[in-house]
Amino acid sequence: MSKLARIAVILSALAVATGGLACSDTTTPREVSKPGINQPSFTVAVGFTPTVLARGNLGTYHIQSKAGEYDAELKSHDNTDIVVVKNVVTPGGHSGWHYHPGPVLVTVASGTITFYMGDDPTCSPQVHPAGTTFFENGGMVGIARNEGTVDATVVATFFVPAGSPTRIDADAPGNCAF
Repeated sequence: MSKLARIAVILSALAVATGGLACSDTTTPREVSKPGINQPSFTVAVGFTPTVLARGNLGTYHIQSKAGEYDAELKSHDNTDIVVVKNVVTPGGHSGWHYHPGPVLVTVASGTITFYMGDDPTCSPQVHPAGTTFFENGGMVGIARNEGTVDATVVATFFVPAGSPTRIDADAPGNCAF
C-alpha cells in the first residue's frame, strides 16, 4: 500500500473515531443527576391468563330498563367498546399493578380473588369468593391476586373508549409490601 493510501486510511479511521466520539452522549443520565427519581416499578402479571371472549362497539348509549320492580340505567356519552374477558389466575398468581380506561365489572366464577387498591394507605385486602361480583372504576390502580390454593377464574366486562386497550400497566404504589 502506498504512503498516500496509508495516510488516507488513517485519516478515514480518525474521522470515524472522532465522529463517534462527537455523537456519544457524555451528559449525566437523568437517573443519576436527579436523586429520588427511579425507573417505573411496573409489575408483570404472573400466572394470569386472559382470553378475550368478545369485543364489540356499542357507540354512545343511554339504556333504561325497567322490568317489574327492577330498574337499571346505563349511560355513556362517548363511543364505547364492550369487551368480555375470561381470566384464569393460578395459585400465587396476580394481574400486576394496572388500571383501566373505563369501568370493569368482574364476576368470580371459581376460586377466590383478592383485590388491593393502590389508593388504600393500609393496603387492605378485598376478598371475593366464587359467585361474587365487584367493579373497578376507570383510572383506579389495583392488583388482583390469587392467594388461594386452586385456580381462580373471573369473567370481566370492560366498558372502554372505542379502540382503546382494556388494561394499562401502572407503577406499584408503594403502600403494599408485595
